[in-house]
Amino acid sequence: MKFQAIRLYSEGGERRSRLVEQSLSDLDPGEVVIKSRYAAVNYKDARAVTGVGNVVSRFPCVPGVEVVGTVVDPGSSGLKPDQLVTVQGGREFGMRRDGAYSEYVRVPADWVGRVPPGSDGFYVVGMGLAAYTSALAVDELLQRGVRPEHGPVLVTGGTGGSSSFAIDLLAGLGFHVVASTGKPGEHDYLKKIGAAEVVARDAIAAGDKPLEDQRWAAAIDAVGGAPLDALLRSMKQRGVVCAFGNAAGEELKTSIYPFILRGVSLVGINGNHPVPERGEVWQRMMPGGDLHPRHIHDICYTIPFSQLLAHCDKLIAGGVRGRAVVTFGQ
Repeated sequence: MKFQAIRLYSEGGERRSRLVEQSLSDLDPGEVVIKSRYAAVNYKDARAVTGVGNVVSRFPCVPGVEVVGTVVDPGSSGLKPDQLVTVQGGREFGMRRDGAYSEYVRVPADWVGRVPPGSDGFYVVGMGLAAYTSALAVDELLQRGVRPEHGPVLVTGGTGGSSSFAIDLLAGLGFHVVASTGKPGEHDYLKKIGAAEVVARDAIAAGDKPLEDQRWAAAIDAVGGAPLDALLRSMKQRGVVCAFGNAAGEELKTSIYPFILRGVSLVGINGNHPVPERGEVWQRMMPGGDLHPRHIHDICYTIPFSQLLAHCDKLIAGGVRGRAVVTFGQ
């Protein structure tokens, strides 16, 4: 059986991805073979495909960390042929072992999550790591006592997939959400998914003093770098910042004053958990839960597998909004 996959190579000190023809024998071993139906495109997936950074640590490798599809060969896993399943997250899939960007995927059985009967595969992978990470951040704010009456909550990188879900979830819980973006033409989109206000990314803080006017009761940061420093300097007393991104830089240069004079908390969020290991927060994201996204069809859109390479280039250049879902043979 022949099929197509995107495979990342390291050649002459450069990393390049190519669309290639494969067979199952070319994929890493595993008990379960899945025919791909949908895959998601995260920022780190685009970095992997374009060879930016060190997302992938083994070459050659099929990138992509999230896929939904139907079981072709269940092996001894207990799954059934044609059963709808998903593989998402973890430290291996799409980084150290072949991942999602292939028309067929082969993985160990304990990586596979069952999609509940009646659930939509597009919805499961559309939410995926992006919405799950944002839901973890929102839950962290709630666990630390942040409430709507405390004041506005800032979300940086507003048009990104995770940030879009954060805006959606916070607004659904009654928070006054302020979205930060460097894209003036996307204000209508941000307000449609729940932002009450939109500010430019260079207007997060009023100036460059170690402590600026207290503006934000809490924040969810998806970009890191200078914007994270700006929001730390403009947090309210005992404000909470949940951070999980690095699109604006992997280094943070700031001062100690927001922490020792205002009691600001900076909390790192890691949502890279395989579906079988996700707990209460993942369940709360399902229909009827308090962390269920309300605007998934505004945030997510489909692209054919044939356009994935070009889409990743565009994503790295900052030319997209929301979250792309790759379709295979549909």
